[in-house]
Amino acid sequence: MFKELKQKFVIINMSLLTFVFVAIFIAIYILTAFGGERQLAFDLDKIINAPPKPFPGGPRVATSLVVELNKNNEIIVFSSFIAMEEDIIKEAVSKAIEIHEDSGKIKAGDFNYSFLKRETPFGTKIAFVDRSPLQESLRDILIIFVIVGGGSLIVLFLISVYLANRTIKPIKEAFEKQEQFVADASHELKTPLAIIKTNLAVISANQEETIESQSKWIGFIHSQTERMSNLINDMLSLAKMDSLEQALLFQSFNLSNVLDGVLLSFEAALFENSIELETDIQEEIYFYGHKESFERLINTLVDNAVKNTPKGGVISANLRYKKSNIEIVIKNTGLGIMPENTDKIFERFYREDSSRARESGGYGLGLAIAKSIVQKHNGKIYVESNIGVDTSFIVKLPQSRV
Repeated sequence: MFKELKQKFVIINMSLLTFVFVAIFIAIYILTAFGGERQLAFDLDKIINAPPKPFPGGPRVATSLVVELNKNNEIIVFSSFIAMEEDIIKEAVSKAIEIHEDSGKIKAGDFNYSFLKRETPFGTKIAFVDRSPLQESLRDILIIFVIVGGGSLIVLFLISVYLANRTIKPIKEAFEKQEQFVADASHELKTPLAIIKTNLAVISANQEETIESQSKWIGFIHSQTERMSNLINDMLSLAKMDSLEQALLFQSFNLSNVLDGVLLSFEAALFENSIELETDIQEEIYFYGHKESFERLINTLVDNAVKNTPKGGVISANLRYKKSNIEIVIKNTGLGIMPENTDKIFERFYREDSSRARESGGYGLGLAIAKSIVQKHNGKIYVESNIGVDTSFIVKLPQSRV
């Protein structure tokens, strides 16, 4: 599909460029030919109206011929500024006389001439001008077009192929990610659906049992329903973040207070897991954005840190102005993230340790949502990790003008 799309892009682009090139060439060719014909007509008129000698100067005069005929169309005298044999002159005169119009084009010998006839009291006067300079100019234009135009089209073809690849690459990546997203979502939904179906089958097979006696199976159904609900909510959040039409209500809010509030909600989890919390939060840092999204962003980063910090570990949360940015850093001790996975960590449904993520109820969407939130606010998020030591999630936001 993408190969065909690229081919269509190149074909359309090259068709338009070729049309433009040909149109420009035809315009130049026609204008040059028209201008040349006008110049020939001007030179012929000047020559035929000039006295026999001296000839008027000019580039065309050196390739001109004037012949005067009597009433019987016999040559009386001729003034030639072209190296022409007498029989060639007679041939040119004969062909010019045969043409009833006062002007025209003829070929005599190996050359082409334009002529102009005028009646005189003694007979006819005919002026001839060599058309070779004009024909050479038109031929040179044609050669230049073929060489320059052809070469340019080859270069433009290569550029078009390059641009087509550059243009289609993000579309292809987005399409592949969408396909992968649908496949992963389907896979994630299959597991809870299978568990629900199995537990319903067990309950149906023991209809004589009381609800209380089958509470374990009902509990499994409830927990898997919750997992499906969380997954669907996360997928909807991502869809809203991805939508360009999704309007977020931006306002100025105290980011320092938001971070303090989120950390406060994790006190029980930190105490339960014997995790020490260190904070360095600069006060009164205001940011213009969507407050609820930032609450979710910080909640996701802190929750991720808690899940990946061993008992007795340390989590640090920092918020400060740094140069022209606002910087949030959530750091935790632990196993760390492999260098080859630091870019993948923000991909949808990506989990470095799938088994552990399933135990904690994660689907690998939290960090993808966090990245979308940061990008919506023209910021960037990245991870730095030291294997076996610590991991830091760093968010950089442009300073708000409030």
